[in-house]
Amino acid sequence: MRQTSAMYYVVGSGPAGVACAHALASEGHEVTILDAGVTLEPQRETLARAAGGKPLAEWTGEEIKVLRTLVPKHGEVPFKLVHGSDYPYQRPVAAPDIRYGKLNIRASYAKGGLSNAWGAALFPYSAEDICDWPVAYEEMANSYASVLSMLPVAGEEDDLSMQFPMPAQSMSPLRKSAQVRQLLERSFNHRERLLAGGIRVGGSRLAVNASDRIDAKGCNYCGYCLHGCPRDSVYSSRHTLERLLGTGRVHYRPNVLVRSVRETESGVIIEVANQDGTRAELSGGRVFIGAGTINSTVILLRSLGLYDHPVQFKDSQYFLFPMLQAKAAPDVADEKLHTLTQAFIEIADLAISPYALHLQVYSYNDHLEQLLDHKLGLLKTVFPKNLVLGRLLLVQAYLHSAHSGAINGVLRRTSDGDFFDLSQSLNPQTAAKVSQVVDKLRAYSRCFGAFPVAPMLQVTEPGRGFHTGGSFPMAVHPKAGETDALGRPYGMAYTHVIDATVFPSIPATTITLTVMANAHRIGKAVTRLASENACALRV
Repeated sequence: MRQTSAMYYVVGSGPAGVACAHALASEGHEVTILDAGVTLEPQRETLARAAGGKPLAEWTGEEIKVLRTLVPKHGEVPFKLVHGSDYPYQRPVAAPDIRYGKLNIRASYAKGGLSNAWGAALFPYSAEDICDWPVAYEEMANSYASVLSMLPVAGEEDDLSMQFPMPAQSMSPLRKSAQVRQLLERSFNHRERLLAGGIRVGGSRLAVNASDRIDAKGCNYCGYCLHGCPRDSVYSSRHTLERLLGTGRVHYRPNVLVRSVRETESGVIIEVANQDGTRAELSGGRVFIGAGTINSTVILLRSLGLYDHPVQFKDSQYFLFPMLQAKAAPDVADEKLHTLTQAFIEIADLAISPYALHLQVYSYNDHLEQLLDHKLGLLKTVFPKNLVLGRLLLVQAYLHSAHSGAINGVLRRTSDGDFFDLSQSLNPQTAAKVSQVVDKLRAYSRCFGAFPVAPMLQVTEPGRGFHTGGSFPMAVHPKAGETDALGRPYGMAYTHVIDATVFPSIPATTITLTVMANAHRIGKAVTRLASENACALRV
């Protein structure tokens, strides 16, 4: 059974999907978002919102037990849970068979995608870092401004603003922890030396409501950010989706998974799988695929018949290490604070890389305390743990994809369908670049008032940070396996890929803002293209 319509379809309700839908709807197009739409379990949702309405000191034992994530004794949480749930990674029955092997990356089928579990860090790509893209930076800058008008932005102007401007209508600062205030004050006092060394230090930029608004609650510094915000103050694309549905031009169809697309002379036919396993076809004018880079790639490979055709995902690989401050901040475990990243460090050093290096600084959070307890074992009762926690910062540093490992993927047929096989591909440059970054920080440790603890360095595998894409990169003159500047795969006219799948490279700075900006850019450009074609036909 086929539904016939000139509808524009958007696949996925994550950041790319809602940004593109916003651009299309703002130009008067009618849009339907197709989505698996997995949501948080109702019991957890009820508990989270009840807890979010009162101070942490008034939470019940049941609320804490359900909503708090415990770190396993082996020391690492496999994936960030949300209110104790793994719903962002749950796989519906009709979802593709993706074989991840040892990789710690997952596709998301949630309403809002991975924006339900992200760290909310916002930062644009620099012009230098995307000079290989077939898109003028001015176009991206305009799209950054459009997208930032859709988001809450917590931050303030500082030394980062010149190199990485954030054209937000307004930014409101979040209160910083005593540890990070100490780091920023020390860095500011030594800013001339740091700037001379290509190091810029400033506060983080976060997609968080810093204070209450008419339509949203602001942060109350309960410290539960890494467990899932009980007040829903951290931005999720669910928030934009609800506003779009209120316009009447955007419709939402959950419980469907897009399998493939084929084109006609005037549009697209989309094969979907329903929740009960049945399949159907939808006809539309265009389709915009933003299902997340893994699922979008599977849809494209099926649609183009590229079985046994290897693709490679680029990745901005990250590594973790603690920094110990010379001076301890007192009583950090009792401080009212948010536990998302609170400071950014940007390094521009041609001796290390022609690309920017991005570091995110975290101060005290209860995950760190749990990890320290596991390390100490029985000694935790006599060890001066609070003194260590008061000096301990955690740095999460990202490399450009040119210096990072990658992920290989192949879609293979089976007797009853297909599966997508993933494996990692390491980059021999990675270890040397990581060492150079740590050495750079060590050389400027007096400027930071903190030094890196290199023996505790952990380099994660490709994909662990979910800063991944580029399996069908944009190109000026695309060939098979590539897309044009509007995200159209080679040989297709009405199919547009709008998520990180089309990124030619993955710079080190945060990915979500650029995913949204590029999706919005494509949506706007397509509306102009459609308008020009309509005018040509009338003439």
